[in-house]
Amino acid sequence: MASKSKRRAGNRSHVQAPARRATPRGRAVVAPKRREQPPSRSSLPVSPQRLYAYALAFAALVGALLIGLSLISAHRDSTPTPASSPSTSGVLGASQTAALLGGIPQRGNVLGSPTAPVRLIEYADPQCPYCAVYARDVLPTLIRDYVRPGKVQLVFRGLWFLGRDSGIALSTATAAGQQNRFWNVMELLYRNQGPENAWVNDPLLRSIVTAAGADADRAFAARKGPAVLSKIDRWSALAQAEGVNGVPAFFYGRRGGQLNRLALTAIAVPEFRAALDGALQK
Repeated sequence: MASKSKRRAGNRSHVQAPARRATPRGRAVVAPKRREQPPSRSSLPVSPQRLYAYALAFAALVGALLIGLSLISAHRDSTPTPASSPSTSGVLGASQTAALLGGIPQRGNVLGSPTAPVRLIEYADPQCPYCAVYARDVLPTLIRDYVRPGKVQLVFRGLWFLGRDSGIALSTATAAGQQNRFWNVMELLYRNQGPENAWVNDPLLRSIVTAAGADADRAFAARKGPAVLSKIDRWSALAQAEGVNGVPAFFYGRRGGQLNRLALTAIAVPEFRAALDGALQK
């Protein structure tokens, strides 16, 4: 499609130019005299005083700009640098986990008051994505409404169904449990969970243990020891005895009484609330 400019050019080619007016023979056409225009302001000479005034104004403007820039720079430099957050240190959720679990008694893999009338036992794998959903979406509410008030005690029994990386992560968390930081490490493992058998490594585990408030060197030295490995073996034996063939799996009941398996239709707070409230009313 031709442009408008081309169409207009084509239209003009068909219009005849106006005929030139003939001048009388022998008479020259003299152009009228042009009236002299006054000189423009730009052509007028500038006095030294005016030049000096312009220079002073320019210098003042530059000075103001420099002062403004220096104040902005000083403000930036004086702004306190925020403390290293969990996200910048490579570990997500450290402050949230510390707030969630702070002040609650921990003893190894047990969280909550030793006199709580009801226990909730969880079998889980550090790499299990559904276990991570429970840790993120359900556990905070249970801790707030049941564990912190002393109504329910939580017991974690770790399994490594999903491969060698699960065993490494679980043994590291169990070793941190010797410093009463098991629950902090497990929560951070779930918050930083990656693709199956592709995210667990010693630098991340060391960062997680440190962010959990435990001594990483001490935990790493203990994670292959007999105390840690025998505890994990015992959890596996209990899972087999209870018929656990998938995770997460939950059992609940009153202290000293029979445990009931929690049949979940969804990993949601109402399912746990109904079971725990029923046990507390007995």
